Amino acid sequence: MNKSLCIIVLVVALVVSVFVNVALYFQNCSDNRLKDDFDAYYNEFANVTVESISYNFSPPVSMYRALKIALEHGVWNTTSLENMTVGVYLDYRQFWSNSTVNSSSFTTMFPGSGSHLVSSITQPVDDYSAVTVGNSTSNMTYRYIWSIVVKPKSGGVCLPPPGLYWIDAATAEIIPTRLY
Repeated sequence: MNKSLCIIVLVVALVVSVFVNVALYFQNCSDNRLKDDFDAYYNEFANVTVESISYNFSPPVSMYRALKIALEHGVWNTTSLENMTVGVYLDYRQFWSNSTVNSSSFTTMFPGSGSHLVSSITQPVDDYSAVTVGNSTSNMTYRYIWSIVVKPKSGGVCLPPPGLYWIDAATAEIIPTRLY
């Protein structure tokens, strides 16, 4: 009896050890992904001033990966960003689009297309995937996005205009801001 109890305890300890090691492995992979995203951003945009709150979590698309995507999409480099500040914020936004105009309360309330800030995100969420509600002529999509704003350090206006970029926090898709 004593021998079988010892074997059971050893098997349970082995199973617990395997689960702990698997959890640590995946945490290490996530930490390495964040480090790789930071390194890629830092190598290209080391001297750029970034304003952001401190996020102690990361959606599938990290802040630094979103920054790199947005700045490359806007054809920014360290020289063009010299007198600029880059702000980055994790937001939950509502986007709407109506392909027809009719008398329904939805299209009367939200004609055309547009977006609205639902909330700023400061805590992790369970699922960063986009959610679409509606039909073939009108719909609303809710997305977690990285809002990236390039603005002059002085707060004035510059030409060409500074950039506004929306990067989907789940897919890294660039959301066109001119349509909204």
